[in-house]
Amino acid sequence: MSGAVETLFLPLSSGDIDPPREGERVAFLNAAVPLSAPDPALKAALLCEQGFRPDYLALERAGFVVTADLNAQDGSLAAALVLAGKHKGENHAMLARAARLVKPGGTIAVAGDKALGIASLRKWAGDRVAIEGSLAKHRATVFWFAAPGDETFADAFTAPATVDGRFETAPGMFSHTRPDPGSILLARHFDDRIKGAVADFGAGWGYLAAHVLEKGRPQSLALFEAHQPSLQAAGRNLADILGDVTLEMHWADLTSEPLDRRFDWIVMNPPFHAGRGSEPDIGKAFIAAASKALKPGGRLLMVANRKLPYEQALAQGFRHVKEVTVEAGYKVVEALR
Repeated sequence: MSGAVETLFLPLSSGDIDPPREGERVAFLNAAVPLSAPDPALKAALLCEQGFRPDYLALERAGFVVTADLNAQDGSLAAALVLAGKHKGENHAMLARAARLVKPGGTIAVAGDKALGIASLRKWAGDRVAIEGSLAKHRATVFWFAAPGDETFADAFTAPATVDGRFETAPGMFSHTRPDPGSILLARHFDDRIKGAVADFGAGWGYLAAHVLEKGRPQSLALFEAHQPSLQAAGRNLADILGDVTLEMHWADLTSEPLDRRFDWIVMNPPFHAGRGSEPDIGKAFIAAASKALKPGGRLLMVANRKLPYEQALAQGFRHVKEVTVEAGYKVVEALR
């Protein structure tokens, strides 16, 4: 993704796009920290939006003005920068939001990795507006166009998807079209032993948490999720089945932010992808965080890809580890703190 970030700023440094005037503000959607710091005046003009906690924290540390949900009036901004990702529907929605936020005629610049479909996104935009220019570098492409000031991109705003007839999801969320097979397997092993103070690490849009509520006996349920739109969806998805269970929602990066709570049970299907590759260290960090967050005698119930090397991390953090089942390429593990 870093190549696309650098490429996004190219037309501003080359003069192909005019920099913002004093007092003007520029939206930066799906913002990320560029390797080369932008011009100080441009940096001061940027209003960054980033709902993924690790990237949000990186922007904050780098001195950018950043929020998880940019709250600006339609047509109030001079321009917008959009960093495209790998989810087509999410990219379409970001372009549509940019078109609403930017005043008519203001510039919208969009960049993305060539391997992640930026060419098809440019074609989609070009079918609706005139593309004014394009540059390619760092295995990425940036293109730009004038904000149309109308409903040109209105078709990109679609109703949230519904999974299993009950869960609201959207593009950009993990497994947004159907429950992940690992989560389905893990949920099959939930029962009324799961009680007291319970946490779901990497809660996503709430699939596992819903099954904890339906099969377990939690007094409280704490959701920890790094992707804020998913966390917000989880809150909505659980609202009707909470009963008298206390729900806590934490937008957090479990790999870097310490917890001050202690739990009787933790359930989790930890992420193991960073960008386009497998990164088992994320799951290892989740296991370490779970060990620290459980009370003595507390239990972890987790699912993971069968081939991921989590055994040492589990042995270091727990006094007893049991492989509950291995099925369809996944393993379910229960560990006693």
